[in-house]
Amino acid sequence: GHRGASAGSLGPGRAGFAMSARHRGSRRIVEDAPSTADAHEVARIESAAREDGAPSRGMRLRTFEIDADTVEYRVCRSTRDALTSSMAPLCLLVNVCLVGAISLGEGIPEPAALGRALLLTLRGSGGSLPFVAWLILGAAASLALAIASAASAVVSESVLVMRDVGVQLSVRTMLSRSPRSVRFIDAETIVSVLVNEAVTTSDVFFYLCFVTKGRVGLVPGGGGTDRRRPSGDGDVGGSKPRSRDGVVLVFPSLRPPLSVIARVYAEVHVALFGSCQRGGTSERTDGKETRVETRVKTRARVKTSAGSNPARGGTTRQPWEWETDPATGVPAGPAKGRGWWDRGFTWGVPGPRWRADDAMSPPHSVLLVSDFFLPNLGGVELHMYSLAQRLIARGHKVTVLTHAYGDRCGVRHMTSGLKVYYVPRVPVYNGATLPDIFGHSDLLRLILLRERVTVVHSHQAFAVMGHQACFHARTMGYKCVFTDHSLFGFSDASHIHMNKLLVLTLADCNHVVCVSHTAKENTVLRSGVPPQRVSVIPNAVDAVRFVPDPAKRGFRMDGSKAEPGRITVAVTARLAYRKGVHLLAGVIPLACERFPRVDFLIAGDGSMRPHLEEMTKSHGLTERVTLLGNVPHARVSDVLQRAHVFLNCSLTESFCIAILEAACCGCLVVATGVGGVPEVLPPDLLYLAKPNPAALVDALNDAIEALEAGGDSTKGREGSTEGNPEGSTKGNQRAAVDPVAIHERVAEMYSWDDVAERVERVYERAHATDDSLVGRLVRLSRCGAFAGPLFACVAAVDYVFWRWCEWKKPARTVEAAPDFVPDDADFVLVEEE
Repeated sequence: GHRGASAGSLGPGRAGFAMSARHRGSRRIVEDAPSTADAHEVARIESAAREDGAPSRGMRLRTFEIDADTVEYRVCRSTRDALTSSMAPLCLLVNVCLVGAISLGEGIPEPAALGRALLLTLRGSGGSLPFVAWLILGAAASLALAIASAASAVVSESVLVMRDVGVQLSVRTMLSRSPRSVRFIDAETIVSVLVNEAVTTSDVFFYLCFVTKGRVGLVPGGGGTDRRRPSGDGDVGGSKPRSRDGVVLVFPSLRPPLSVIARVYAEVHVALFGSCQRGGTSERTDGKETRVETRVKTRARVKTSAGSNPARGGTTRQPWEWETDPATGVPAGPAKGRGWWDRGFTWGVPGPRWRADDAMSPPHSVLLVSDFFLPNLGGVELHMYSLAQRLIARGHKVTVLTHAYGDRCGVRHMTSGLKVYYVPRVPVYNGATLPDIFGHSDLLRLILLRERVTVVHSHQAFAVMGHQACFHARTMGYKCVFTDHSLFGFSDASHIHMNKLLVLTLADCNHVVCVSHTAKENTVLRSGVPPQRVSVIPNAVDAVRFVPDPAKRGFRMDGSKAEPGRITVAVTARLAYRKGVHLLAGVIPLACERFPRVDFLIAGDGSMRPHLEEMTKSHGLTERVTLLGNVPHARVSDVLQRAHVFLNCSLTESFCIAILEAACCGCLVVATGVGGVPEVLPPDLLYLAKPNPAALVDALNDAIEALEAGGDSTKGREGSTEGNPEGSTKGNQRAAVDPVAIHERVAEMYSWDDVAERVERVYERAHATDDSLVGRLVRLSRCGAFAGPLFACVAAVDYVFWRWCEWKKPARTVEAAPDFVPDDADFVLVEEE
């Protein structure tokens, strides 16, 4: 389940990732604390300023110990860095261009004539300005903007911490001589101090913030330190700390690196709350401070068994160490931002190839990418979540990249530390986002570098983010795996376009996974990918959640007891045309007429629900058909435990995980024999029929006869078999219909641990592949007479764009995100060597 609203809301004890603390202790007024800005400035000058470490990203952290209970932490940068990061250089460039154009022009008007023409133009009295006059106005405006931007450029931001009193935020710009107070937060209103991660359309960064009980008061005029000022609204100054839902950012303009933020967090926490959780930096006793060395690193060194592999006897995997460039000493390959072709045909392989059966092989850092993930519910979403949990249990690091869902935007953590990036992208059709090719490639690059990703694993052919992630990741030299969960035709217009896109993606992936053999045949035909590069790994079911409960059979959803001997047929599906709702509407009247003791329990919602409601009313079946509407996935097992038979009427399915869930709850399954459905269960548990109401009713009759026989049946109807008019599969052993026995069989056949182990071997095959830039371009150019050269050109442009991003923000400057640290882990924060 979901653990918190953001990285920082994980609660106390996770200082290795999201450092937080609750406010505790009584309030004590410090009488000798300075009360004016001048007094503060004098105290700063008289106190010894401490430089904390070497500059990081051009920023320095300076600590001013004013007295025993007042400390200021100031993040500074040089004037040059402040100017270059503002809009002043761009405005000056525009000004120079306009001045150059003016100097090349002829007939520059006199200032008086220019003023009169401008006045007439503004009054609308006729007349027009010459073109050179517009250039002069543009040059003047650009110069004014350059001056204003340079004047408002932030040079330093500071946080003044007063023990048991409060916190004051200040900012100094290019024109201000001293820091100007912009906000004061009373100590009684501070709930906690957090280190969070934020995601924008082009950047990912850490930030320090205070969580308060309500709105935060402002300091008017930037002067004194009013510690008793009531709360107010608005922002003052250039730093613009935001106040929304009681959250106030610290250093919002400069965005210092995590090493600086972590150091400030630890000491601010000590100053405000008197102690530091797990890795505190200082202690205060009787007004005196005993400073302890603070050791910070971007990755927490975790001493816990979370990194061990239970499937291999609990042996801890060694960290993934990239091959080091002997010239610079910096890791080569994608960890440094260089493509795999930069070192020939290999990149970043730490000695021998990674092997799934070798416990000493380093763990992977896997990035799962798709447009479809929780909180949305579906087969793809549950597959990704379950696979991620099992890979984490086997010692790997897993990160998910998807688009924002409503207000769920940013970085969040789920069970076992599964990290999810909900990036600000808006879905445009059926949950898929709009393709933008290069729009989010820089953001993807930052995430790949921050998480030290070794494998990119995309899911679902309809997921635009998955296609783009594979394309850009291959440009940067990462190994990519693609899992296709659906079946597509060849005649529909949308399918034709999707198939062409799939040709590009799968031609560029190192390996492909399908969930059934039917899906593999379909994918190979649609994309032309070599069959040897496609593996079949089916879905699985959580046998712990989906267990039979015979005591619930015979009871309705409202808790009332049904008549003895009644049989419940359950349906859990999205009520859409692809799920065969029109077939279900034809099956229910025939089945109710043929089997007087059968009731239907339908869980799901969709566009065709009114069709079912009209059918039940027209046939007078409202007492025998229950429409539950949308049911959360956590309650699906409760529905299936009350059923004897599960009915699936889908027109196309590559696997259908709902069949597994029903069988795991002890139900016999009646389904249409389409797609990969015949591969899911053995014939004695699965009754297949052609996709028409009469055949489905006959298959339902076979399942009911098996129930009435007391546990045995020789009938396993398979409507797709020619020459079998009775629809029975002879020679199959009679199957027990005991719910517990069915559950045990299904749990033995399908396990997420087995799926995770097979996916590891797919990653091994992906890392065993070699490639080059020229080879990639040649391969893409062969994807079609017109599309092939187009794909190759786009890949070449993507390579140039990637190199520009590397020049703009080198990979060595991207700090690694800390790994998740569980509550009971023993961790140490150490310095990066």
